[in-house]
Amino acid sequence: MTTVAIHQPNYMPWLGYFRKIALSDIFVFYDNVQMPMGKSLVSRNQFKSPQGLKWLTVPTVKSGTPGLIRETSIVSGNWPGKHVGSLKNWYGGSKCLDDVCSILEDAYQVADGSIATLNISIIKALCSLSGLAETRFVLASEMKHGIVGSESIMEILKELEASKYLTGQGAGSMRHLDIESMVEQGIQTEFLSTEFAPYPQRHGEFEPGLSAVDALLNIGPDAFRDLLSL
Repeated sequence: MTTVAIHQPNYMPWLGYFRKIALSDIFVFYDNVQMPMGKSLVSRNQFKSPQGLKWLTVPTVKSGTPGLIRETSIVSGNWPGKHVGSLKNWYGGSKCLDDVCSILEDAYQVADGSIATLNISIIKALCSLSGLAETRFVLASEMKHGIVGSESIMEILKELEASKYLTGQGAGSMRHLDIESMVEQGIQTEFLSTEFAPYPQRHGEFEPGLSAVDALLNIGPDAFRDLLSL
């Protein structure tokens, strides 16, 4: 049985994203769909500071109608140093802080100016740090079917010979889910559990739903990997 999951490449995404990766045989970075308009987790995520919750945002070029995520360019500037500096400030003393900061610094340097390239580089490196090494990664933009947008979901699953489609239950996921068509193609649909146990977290009461980097820096790679287990 081959389990396939599909998701936009988000910026330092939350725990549910990494659980989806951990439970998949093949994870498809959905980089050839439209860049979300307005504030989006493709370009930002939330962390916890001594002063409360804070967003770290990658500035992207705004040019009228959004293009595809893989075509969305990053605005140059001093924001990479600010992001790394903020994490060092908020998570000082974490045993894997240097590893995480090195991952980010390397990704900022080698990114080709695309938000998709940056995010995918960070996600893959965080998976490696966390011991999530079994999943095969695929870019939707490099697949043979050549279809762009949500209409490509079924074609992606067929091309990868999926027997199970792992998906979330958010409004965006449910809007494009056609379970009857999945059944006709012999593909089982499995919904991802997004319930997570609270973990030791600095700076006050526990806050759920933050970037997975918050958990990684608070509890380390081994406990992080255990947190993803069901």
